[in-house]
Amino acid sequence: MNDALHKSAFLGPKGENLDELEQLLLEVLRDHVFWRRNFHPSDPRLIGERDKRSEAFSAMTAQMRDELFQILSELKRAAPLYSPRQVAHIVSDPTLPALIGYFAGLLYNQNNVVEEVSPETVREERAYFTALAQMVGYPEFLPETLPPKARARRRPFSWGHLCSGGTVANLEALWMARNVRLYPLAVRLVGETHADFAHMARMKVQTAQGDSAQLDALSTFALSNLPIPEITDLHLRIKTQLAEADRATAQAFQEAIPSVRTAGLASFLLSYNETFPNDPARLPKVLISQAAHYCWKKNLDVVGLGADALETIPTDDRIRMDMEALADRVRTHAENQQPVLSVVSICGTTEEGAVDPLHQIEAFREEAAAHGLTFWHHCDAAFGGYFASMLPKNDDGTIVPYNEVDDDALTGSNALVDAEIYNGIAAMSKADSITTDPHKFGYIPYPAGAVLFRDYHLRDAISYAAPYLADDDRSGFGGFLGQWTLEGSRPGAAAVSCYLSQAMVPLTPEGHGQLMKNCIAVNQALVEAMHTRFSDTSWIELHPLAEPDTVGYCFVLMPRSGFDTIAALNEYTERIWKRMTVDGREDINQYDFLVSKTEVEARAYEHVLRGVLPDTLVANAVDTDASLTLLRTCIMNPFLTDWAEHDPPFQTQLAAFLHEAALDEHLRDALPAGPLSDDERLHVAVVEPEPDAPGSLAEQLQTPERGTTHLSVTARHPESNHPAAIWGGYDAVVLTAEILDTLALAATIEHAQAAGTPVFVCAEAGTAPEQHADVRRLTYGEALHWIAHDTPEQRVHDLLARLYALQEQAAVGATG
Repeated sequence: MNDALHKSAFLGPKGENLDELEQLLLEVLRDHVFWRRNFHPSDPRLIGERDKRSEAFSAMTAQMRDELFQILSELKRAAPLYSPRQVAHIVSDPTLPALIGYFAGLLYNQNNVVEEVSPETVREERAYFTALAQMVGYPEFLPETLPPKARARRRPFSWGHLCSGGTVANLEALWMARNVRLYPLAVRLVGETHADFAHMARMKVQTAQGDSAQLDALSTFALSNLPIPEITDLHLRIKTQLAEADRATAQAFQEAIPSVRTAGLASFLLSYNETFPNDPARLPKVLISQAAHYCWKKNLDVVGLGADALETIPTDDRIRMDMEALADRVRTHAENQQPVLSVVSICGTTEEGAVDPLHQIEAFREEAAAHGLTFWHHCDAAFGGYFASMLPKNDDGTIVPYNEVDDDALTGSNALVDAEIYNGIAAMSKADSITTDPHKFGYIPYPAGAVLFRDYHLRDAISYAAPYLADDDRSGFGGFLGQWTLEGSRPGAAAVSCYLSQAMVPLTPEGHGQLMKNCIAVNQALVEAMHTRFSDTSWIELHPLAEPDTVGYCFVLMPRSGFDTIAALNEYTERIWKRMTVDGREDINQYDFLVSKTEVEARAYEHVLRGVLPDTLVANAVDTDASLTLLRTCIMNPFLTDWAEHDPPFQTQLAAFLHEAALDEHLRDALPAGPLSDDERLHVAVVEPEPDAPGSLAEQLQTPERGTTHLSVTARHPESNHPAAIWGGYDAVVLTAEILDTLALAATIEHAQAAGTPVFVCAEAGTAPEQHADVRRLTYGEALHWIAHDTPEQRVHDLLARLYALQEQAAVGATG
């Protein structure tokens, strides 16, 4: 695999690979029809040629074409997700094999609820998850059939499946974590209330601290903190006992155990607390960073814990979970005997693509266990799970440590990811469960989510095939899959799409990992271009929320004149965003670039915003309980790598467009409404070597519409012997950077400044004052206003913004 992998793996922004897609789709369709025709070929044809010539048939066909063409026309008003100009959302073009595989799967209309109905698509789903498990560093994925005595020997296999998306994947992980963590309480309860099973509550278990004790001798809080492998062992020991007993005993236990699955959470806790009134159970908490996706509150509602059970942990200034805050919260809960069901880490926050320190969470989990505290670690990697494809693996499947990686692009001096990000991604391999979305950075069509579990034994906690009565204990990834999945019907087309895509673009550093590295590299180039465009000399300031970890970038643009309130800033940001968002326009060519927006609550993020915005704005936002609106980009299109090598590159064009949009929106507020009389216009003297030449600066400043309506320009030669008093009659003097070494210019600048007339220097975009030795040499250099733009319109807009701001300051000073 190489850097050009994406050129054969996608249709292309201009449909460059149309011929290949067209031929393969036709091949798929013909092959499918051939299969239909040759299944019992002697069966009668049920659609005859006479039928096709009937009036009703023709009318139906015509109507279908009309409706289809209408829909195709309307679909073109949607966001052009295939275009590199779309950097708004976490969605891009699916790969060619993903499209072809999905189309093939649709024709066969398989349902992966049970292997009998869809044997091939179930096998393809398992093959894809085998690759996913290897990508994240999980144990070997569950085979189709378990080897002999696999359960008795606790053979480590991972488990997972496709679902509709990240919300359902997170819900399923939460559902399983709830059932697993409450299982010891259910065993204690059944032993207390059913004499026939009292011996089960006397089973020995090992606590988080390594002590051995009878289950019924432990407190509710201690049972709520049993290590997850110990809970799994407890379940398997009980299952083995019941397998050796008669079927009636197993049936009786199945009916007697008051699990949360059968009784419901409220009923289960009521029964438990009535039985153990002096040692009651409490609803557990789920801890996640404040950058969590909104689905988590919904999911806690669905599993019966309630949205209030979700507690958010502050982030640091990189929008990663603050480990000190997490440790403090867990210790506080321990002191109050408040169980923690799960800590949820995030690999790729929705806004920023930030990566929580998963490796530190795992280290803290070990530390907490020594004090008798445990939690289920789930990683919400719906956004960033596929970043694991960048990480090289050892022969045994483990991830190569950061300091041993032989990839300068990934971890070298100009590393794409630093050690914290790398180690965070690598530590997904230690999490109990992972959510990732093939329909995001897997480049698979919607809907396609994925949930992975490190230990397949855990699936008994959500099984709906009576786990204590199972006749076949060797069922692997096959048979009736619906017994272990939240969703029953699941499209086989998604499995074919995933399988074929990873067969062509493997989930390895040389394959899919190259796409991820390219996207991160382009994002870094964009960040650099933004800082260059919005330099210290720019009238529009760039205020990033944080330095990005991967491919997301959130920021605020603000004129140097600033805003008095957060509401005014948000309104300004909204106007910029509306110029760069889909609004149903008929002509999609009107979209220059597409970006998105997001919000952060000022009170929750005050510690971050103090380093982003002026203190007065942050204080205003906190006092008014407001949120800050941010502009957001997400680099996901693999072809941005190619555009970044063109002149001008993608990142430069996007930065320039954002600057012009921000400046233009500022001028809508700052400039007086026209038309203006000559006396009302700003009078500007342009000093340049050839003021009358075509394309002169004086001509450029009068070309754009706002230059015509708001400026009155007079051209002057730098060597003319102008009287000193003449410069006081202008609102501004404008020079070109090329004449800064002209000795006669010194007197002009000194006289203008003495008269209180500001002096501006026009230079090429990206040029900084310190690049000009002449500016450093001249004593008046620091007093010059620098305008670095390429186009006349940009120069006029910047000049107007600065001049009206200076006039406003002067007016305030005069009345102050």
